[in-house]
Amino acid sequence: MKNRFLLASVLSAFALTGVANAQTGSGTLGVTETVAGSINLTFLTDASGLAVTGTGTSTASLPFGTVSMYGGTVPANVTKTVNGTTSFSVATPFDVKVDLANSASATFILTATLATPDATNVWLIGATDISDGGAAQLTATGAYATAAPYTLHLTTPRTAAAGLISNSIGFTAVGN
Repeated sequence: MKNRFLLASVLSAFALTGVANAQTGSGTLGVTETVAGSINLTFLTDASGLAVTGTGTSTASLPFGTVSMYGGTVPANVTKTVNGTTSFSVATPFDVKVDLANSASATFILTATLATPDATNVWLIGATDISDGGAAQLTATGAYATAAPYTLHLTTPRTAAAGLISNSIGFTAVGN
């Protein structure tokens, strides 16, 4: 019994000696981050408009399909207007939503630019003509986090050649 006590005492002393001689280290990790304000613009299907392909994204499209001045069928939620014997228009509403993060901006300016100027067809967003390819202001005080409705009108003259009309409209939101 005495030997066991002596052995336990010696082992305990060795264990304590190991702890007393243990090596330690320490350090400090510095962390920095610069938060930049950002704006996110997305297109949405308007409740009374043509379904936007890619709704909820910043890269979307409005597929009108095949339309004709006389007769034919227009897609659901598209309005076709025949302007006498000179031209016809197709129109549909769509929504633009602009969200803001990490900025004190209260409103935004929204512009639209037709990628390739079109001297044949007339491209309107609401009453704003964007056919020339220049940046056109749609609003000076847009509200963030709100789906704002806009209507695209595409007017084609009866003298235009039959075929595909394809273009894109760039939208830019700049915080005020």
